[in-house]
Amino acid sequence: MGEEPGAHVLRLLGLEPHRLVAGFATEERLAADLRACVDLVREEAGSGDELIARSLAGVVSGGKRLRPLLALATAYATRIGAPGPDRPADRERAVRAGAAVELLHVASLVHDDVMDEADVRHGVPTANVREGNIRAVLAGDFLLARAVAVACGLGRREGALVSETFARLCDGQARESALLFDAARTEGDYYDAITGKTAALLATSCRLGALAAGAETTEALTSYGHHLGLAYQLVDDLLDLTGSEERLRKPAGHDVAMGVFTLPVLYAREEDARLAGLLDAVRPEDGGTVREVVDLVKDSSALRRTRAAVEEQTRHAVGALSGAAAGLTPAGSAMLSELVACLARRAH
Repeated sequence: MGEEPGAHVLRLLGLEPHRLVAGFATEERLAADLRACVDLVREEAGSGDELIARSLAGVVSGGKRLRPLLALATAYATRIGAPGPDRPADRERAVRAGAAVELLHVASLVHDDVMDEADVRHGVPTANVREGNIRAVLAGDFLLARAVAVACGLGRREGALVSETFARLCDGQARESALLFDAARTEGDYYDAITGKTAALLATSCRLGALAAGAETTEALTSYGHHLGLAYQLVDDLLDLTGSEERLRKPAGHDVAMGVFTLPVLYAREEDARLAGLLDAVRPEDGGTVREVVDLVKDSSALRRTRAAVEEQTRHAVGALSGAAAGLTPAGSAMLSELVACLARRAH
């Protein structure tokens, strides 16, 4: 089930962020390294008991592979990892870093699908639909264990980092779940949740890539990944309200319907007193109320303010690279700067 790895990687190279990194590292190198990441993820996912492997069939296919892309891009951007004569050991470490974060990401998605009672992921029936919640949870746990094992192959600190990152993902999800359908959710609550749910994993992707290349500037690159992750989630939350159903593969306002009141909604609530009452009344099956909320958000300054928040996080991400300058090539620093700008452009 799912797209073949070679075809999947070729399709990814047509995406703007991947083209950008390929322009720096060469398309041949990025394609080979991404393919190696995907192959390792599939190998690890299929290494368990037959029931686990069946639960994960197709689950590890698809997706944009943003986290391995960040791990590879960060490794490429360091002086040690810069394009030049092949260093097989360095490249293998970068590939393992990318595979570790992708396994961790997919593990979190499998668990998210159980909690959300989702039916499809990347065009493939979810593990919980095909095999039931119990096996799906076990499959997600298995992927987590393999993520830690792959990271431990890089070193003890890398294994500990992946383990700690998963704990932060759980913390972010718990914070969000505790305030579902809560019209009193605050901006601080929102940032606490996405710091764990999204930013932690993107920060770890960059940190692991830097460690894999032997860089000494891991703190600055971790900060870069953190702010990139916040910007990325803010853009996703904007698109949930403004994107077409065809692009989103779900109705606009899906987060609102599921009780996740994101920053644009919170901004709009500050301006329009009607929103507090509407948010109290939101239920997943009540499409009319959800559409009314979405319309009020669009009529407010909330989208503009959220785009400003994206720009602020983008500036912080680029600013963090100045602290990493000693370990980056000038071209590598420019590539990482453009990469965060490229991901932020989705907001417009």
